[in-house]
Amino acid sequence: MKILFVRPRPSKDTIGLQHVMIVEPLELEVMATLAGSSHHPVIIDMILEKKTIDYFIRRENPDILCVTGYITNVPEMINYCRCAKGINRGIITVAGGVHCEVCPEDLNDKSIDYRVVRNATVVFPQLLDYFETRKQFPKGILRYNEKLLISDLPPFDFSYPLPDRKLTLRYRKNYFYIFHNKVALIKTSFGCPFNCNFCFCREITRGKYFERPLREVIEELLSIEEKNIYIVDDDFLTSKPRVKGFIEANRSAGLDKNYLLYGRADFIADNPDVMADFQAIGLKTVIVGFESFYDHELKKYNKNTDAKTNEEAMKVLNHNKIDCYATIIVSPDWGKKEFDFCKKKIRELGIHYVNLQPYTPLPGTGNKVTTDELIIPYSDYERWDLAHVTIRPKKMSTADFYKHILRLYNTILFQPRFLLDYIKKYKLVMLLKMVKGSIKVRKQYLLKIKEVKHDA
Repeated sequence: MKILFVRPRPSKDTIGLQHVMIVEPLELEVMATLAGSSHHPVIIDMILEKKTIDYFIRRENPDILCVTGYITNVPEMINYCRCAKGINRGIITVAGGVHCEVCPEDLNDKSIDYRVVRNATVVFPQLLDYFETRKQFPKGILRYNEKLLISDLPPFDFSYPLPDRKLTLRYRKNYFYIFHNKVALIKTSFGCPFNCNFCFCREITRGKYFERPLREVIEELLSIEEKNIYIVDDDFLTSKPRVKGFIEANRSAGLDKNYLLYGRADFIADNPDVMADFQAIGLKTVIVGFESFYDHELKKYNKNTDAKTNEEAMKVLNHNKIDCYATIIVSPDWGKKEFDFCKKKIRELGIHYVNLQPYTPLPGTGNKVTTDELIIPYSDYERWDLAHVTIRPKKMSTADFYKHILRLYNTILFQPRFLLDYIKKYKLVMLLKMVKGSIKVRKQYLLKIKEVKHDA
């Protein structure tokens, strides 16, 4: 049976991170590896392709179509499956991914035959076996109109193969993240041991946390040709012994990589020696969820840290010349005073790069808001991208809220003193790519301001 694995193209209504980052579809590489060569797996990355999905379905003529994606991809995933059924009703359609695992009801459509909701690396091969033998149907998969019952699901199993990255060979030169060119992904753990109440990531594993053995991680790193490695764990900086073990294992294996990863501010602040050692073996960038510079907001988010810790973490990163990509939650409670304070703190701390995320009560996190508070309904999946304002601002109009977000971006990212640093540090091709991408994102924000003004 031939299998076509597809990553969806983002909707034009999604404020596009693809303009400033496109990374490999690691989850599809893993599934295609598990399928094995006997199923002739083909991966199509629609973010990079120009032709329509029906072209690829007709060209590949698959027996099985597998699609994966996030909440913003839900309509496109359904459309791809409908397209496949329209071309050949015999094509088996399978949907998966993190949103499907937490909110499978959003992908309950007649065009989707199966939804993977638990232990994809285990149940997907079992599903392929079921197609061939029609013996035992695996747990962890829903058919059309079946509902998710947690009690019926198997325990979590975090088995993980060595992904075959040759399956995306024709795309790999196009994968990048901000200023990091030709980036490969690796996942060394699943879930998160912390309990931030806004975070969707920990819902995927229902609070469970599992770390892959470091020997497996090093083996995978040795198999990756790219020098730039993005560790896509929800938080890599959790255990001091494990991070130190990773550093030593890198040295022992003779690895020469540049690393980009997620990490908490409190780990960075508490472990300046570890961060210095990590920088020495190739740590270039840490994405840090500062979330806020107000203690009362950090408490509300159950972050279990404080604003002072954020400041200490930034000092450690600056001292070790490790870039920080800071994420800040823009609360609907903010007015001009709060925006100005955020700008002041970011400048004081020397933060060059920032991702401003309007507070977004993603489905599955339990952060419920009233219908009156929401200005984007949950059914508008394409706009739940952590860039749209989903909750009505309390101290200004929605248009003004967007304007303040855009102004804050402008005053941070385009400071003359930082522009000179960019030119010294990064290659011209990446600078031009980032300028082009930033202009596209800015245009989307300007269109959004015009749209909400018109709706007011």
